Amino acid sequence: MHPRVKAFLLFLLYVVLSQALGAVFGWLFVMKLHVVDMGDRTWHPRVFMIGETLGALGAALATLAVARVAGWSLARLGYRRTGALRQMAMGSLFGLTAVLILVLAIAALGGYAFGAVAMSGTTLLKYTIAWLIAFALVGLAEEMDFRAASLITLAEAIGFWPAAIVTSTLFAALHYFFKPGENVVDALSVGLLGLFLCVTVMRTGAIWFALGFHALFDYAAIFIFGAPNSGNGGRPVATKLLTGGYHGPSWLTGGPLGVEASWLVFPVIALLFIGFLLLRYNPPTRENLEV
Repeated sequence: MHPRVKAFLLFLLYVVLSQALGAVFGWLFVMKLHVVDMGDRTWHPRVFMIGETLGALGAALATLAVARVAGWSLARLGYRRTGALRQMAMGSLFGLTAVLILVLAIAALGGYAFGAVAMSGTTLLKYTIAWLIAFALVGLAEEMDFRAASLITLAEAIGFWPAAIVTSTLFAALHYFFKPGENVVDALSVGLLGLFLCVTVMRTGAIWFALGFHALFDYAAIFIFGAPNSGNGGRPVATKLLTGGYHGPSWLTGGPLGVEASWLVFPVIALLFIGFLLLRYNPPTRENLEV
């Protein structure tokens, strides 16, 4: 079998298996066991912890199946261990910095007031840690699904850039069509951020930078700076860190969609590409991919 055809079939295997497992786990834990209550749309760390753990489990099992069928190492599918902690830390720094620059820019134009710390004592500690774990699991599940086996097998079949564009477009489309009230600006920013994360996987050989970025970007935007989100009814989470809020036109603040839908996100994304390329990561070769 031609290697490109084999890689495309592996891509299809991953997509079908991961989605099937996700559906089974959702049916079991939501419909049958009622571990997660999907009737309440108000966001809470516990819902994310359970739901994203199930998503990551489905992605992990699908990845193991692809690796077994293909005879590939997990490292080749985006789980290279070399430098994992350093890459995750650097990705986290990029994610936190990106949101900080974005929110400061919005505040400078009169669209955000920081307020004060909303909690104290054990409550502050509880939600600071709980939301960090929750968004780390969000990052893990979504990066496993979109930037690991799926991206890498499709890249083997059609080339990196076409694969990156396809997976990033799918990432944006899922946000646009399955979250209420989404608009083109938000979908475009999500797609471009997805493309940026694809580039980080290509250059580092693993999903760890992308995972750290994704987790801290969401954590900073939603928990620290209290950005609203359409998935939460266009509201900030009730247990956000700061009491401040957003005000002004949607082009500036993103409105109920959150800061990702602010027009100011696009120069920030450009800075992300430039900053990451300045790190001068050398793309790994197959020979130095270690399990």
